[in-house]
Formats: sequence, C-alpha cells, structure tokens
Amino acid sequence: MNLKVSDIANFLNLTYVGNGEKIIKKLSSLDSCDSDSIVFIEKIENIKNEIKPGCVISKNDERIIRMFDSVILSDNPKLSFSKLLAFVEKDNQMKYAPHVSESSHISGSAKISPTAFIGNFVTVEDGAEIMDDAVIESGCYIGKNSRIGERTRIYPGVVIRENVSIGRGCIIHSNSVIGSDGFGYVFDQGKHIKVPQAGGVIIGDDVEIGASVAIDRATIDFTVIGNGTKIDNLVHIAHNVKIGSNCLILAQVGISGSTVIEDGVIIAGQAGLSDHIRIKAGTIVMPQSGVIGNLEGNRVVFGTPARDRGEFMRIQAAMTKLPEMYKYFMKKIKNEG
Repeated sequence: MNLKVSDIANFLNLTYVGNGEKIIKKLSSLDSCDSDSIVFIEKIENIKNEIKPGCVISKNDERIIRMFDSVILSDNPKLSFSKLLAFVEKDNQMKYAPHVSESSHISGSAKISPTAFIGNFVTVEDGAEIMDDAVIESGCYIGKNSRIGERTRIYPGVVIRENVSIGRGCIIHSNSVIGSDGFGYVFDQGKHIKVPQAGGVIIGDDVEIGASVAIDRATIDFTVIGNGTKIDNLVHIAHNVKIGSNCLILAQVGISGSTVIEDGVIIAGQAGLSDHIRIKAGTIVMPQSGVIGNLEGNRVVFGTPARDRGEFMRIQAAMTKLPEMYKYFMKKIKNEG
C-alpha cells in the first residue's frame, strides 16, 4: 500500500481535512499505529493513549480534527475502514481458477459448474450441485442432493450432509457440520428410541457460518437460516429452528429445537434458548442469558431467566446488599430473643 490521503478519500467517495498529500503505507489499529498508518476512530473516548497516525477516518468531530494532520470524514468510520481494508487485501487473497482436483471424488450424477473450484480430497455425492464460482476447499464432504450456491466459499474440512441447500455468496469456515442429525428421541420401554431425522437445511444468501458450528437437519421439513445472518464460532442450532434475516448469533450460543428467531435479532455469547419459543424481531439477548419463553420485539434482555435488562441490573444491585441485610436481621433477631 502506498496511497495519498486524497486518493484514499476519493476511493471511499469521502472528503478530507488537512494534508491530502500525506502518503499512507498501511492500515493499523489504534494500539499499533505510526506516522505511516491510517486508523479509524468512532468515538474520541476510544483514544486511550497519545497516538500519531498518518491519517484518521472519523466522524466530523472538531476535537478529533484538531488532534490530527489528516482526517477523512465519514458517517460510518468502521465501514469506511473495512472497505479500504478489503481493497488493500484483495491482492493477498488466494485466487481460485476453475479446477477439479484429481484426488477428489465426484459422483457421476453430481453437477459441477465449469467455473467452480474443487480442492484436494473433496467428496461430492449423487445429485449434488456446485454452482458457478463456488469454492470447495480441501477435505470437504458434500452430501447427496445438496446444493452449493454461486460464489459460496467453503473452507477445508466442512461437512455438508444430504438435502442441504446453501445460497449465494455464503462463507462457511472449517470444521462446521451442516445437516447433522437432530437430537430427537422417544422414550419407550426403558429405552431412548431414535426418531429418524428426514428433513434438511436451507441456508439463505450472504450467510457466514463460523468454525465448528453445528446446524442440525430438521426431523421433517427444514431448519432455516435467513439471508444475511452471521453465525460465530462454536454455535449449535438444533433441528427445525428457523432464524430470520440479518441476525447475529455469537460464539457458544445454543438454540433448542423448533425455536423461531425473527429478523434482526442479536444473541450474544453463551446465551441459551429453550425449545419451541419465538424471539420477535429486533430483540437483543445479552451474554450468558437463559431464554425460557417467548420474547416481544425490540427488547434487550439479560439473565436467567432472561428479563428486561433494567430489571436485571436492579436485581443485581439489590443482591450486593444481601450480606448487610443478613447481618442486620440476624442482629435484630438476636436482640429480640
């Protein structure tokens, strides 16, 4: 990277204040920046120490403008920085020309686009379809009658079981399993009898699935992940769950069977959701919360059982006073005795 501040601003379709001739050689974090760096600042409070980057992308804040020689003005500094990062890093990304590795096993009834990339030791079963510009990296398994959409990229070691449909422009990271059997059993005569898991999974367009995620197939019908939803590492989504569009599911979340999550929901790390409940649109579930019932939309909930965040914080504040209250009542009981 060797760009003038003015060139960067033009690429981002933004205006700048200060020295437009300054040469920027790298993108950096606030902690590692120097005079050759460009960084982004969303709030002045994020500046913990004295820093001297070559350029800053920030909102139109006079305090920030006075602090630095070159400032590119953006309503969304993080988004602008991300666009620049994508532009700079595109030359470092591996390029995938159309290719099918000789070490892969492709069923005679599978359909592989002539523009797709199939890496080493990939298995593609009967009736599977790999669409235009899809990338299937080494060691992946694509099950019977599954479909991988256009421009979708699947990293090494992913298992896509049978009857799974994955949309366009998706990213699936290593060691995830899509379409594993749902956890369904019926107790009879002292034994847990397995319920056949005969359904499938539908993943929409522009979905990203992190590493070591398990998404179970439906018992009947489909487990569904909506367009634009992003799923972090180590998440479990049980059978017949339906997740809407543009949701964020963070690391180590567990979602039990047949739960419905509407559009735009955020579920923070290590939260757990019970089965057969509905989380309405716009809800935020805070970390480590336990959701055992339906939630109305556009709420922020916390705790176990999950409740309004404000109520949860008041309860926590009251609990800190319990030792003092205990001492008071024990003393009162003793004196009255």
